[in-house]
Amino acid sequence: MANTNAAATPAQNLIRFNIRNAKYAFPTPDGGWGDFVSMGTSTKMALETDSSEKEVYGDGECIIHYVNEKGKTGTLTQNNICNAYEIACGRKILLENGLADIKPTKNTPHVVYFEICEMDGDNKISVAKCMLYGVTSTRPSESYDQNNGEINESSFDTPLKIKGIKVLAADGKVYVDEKGNNRLVWQLTKTPDMEGYADFGSTVIVPKMKAA
Repeated sequence: MANTNAAATPAQNLIRFNIRNAKYAFPTPDGGWGDFVSMGTSTKMALETDSSEKEVYGDGECIIHYVNEKGKTGTLTQNNICNAYEIACGRKILLENGLADIKPTKNTPHVVYFEICEMDGDNKISVAKCMLYGVTSTRPSESYDQNNGEINESSFDTPLKIKGIKVLAADGKVYVDEKGNNRLVWQLTKTPDMEGYADFGSTVIVPKMKAA
């Protein structure tokens, strides 16, 4: 029987490692989401919180310490440049003469999916599935080295900005808490002990609050 409370109490894990199965999906004109498309093989995903801090003073003392989290920044490092992703982002176009790098005229927020491995206290390895929301990116850097008796393979870094999307209430409308605030979701992670794990990653999942 599925543990319906698993999302509230994730299993303890000791370490996280690896990255695999990176793919992307773009919104469709009808308000839905397109299919996930593979981005090829990856070697690293680095994510950092994009935040700022503000201290407000009164009577010579700090009365408010406000942390403003604006999303995440990241870098996806891959073994090759995914031309299909670059075309979808509007940075490349296939011409009669070849594949051209062009000046982008759009930067559409989309979803990036990837998987990582976790090991728990029993030394059992499981796969955690992750989706990043409201992602925009810039063109990956390129660098090539000559061979010196062996192949010197290159890696390619794609900078990411993750702005998130608004979480929905159980009725499908945008969630608003008791003080009038929305909730932005930047990253959604599903582990094997959570309901719906098997299908997570086959289509874009829009974050939704649990029913009361």
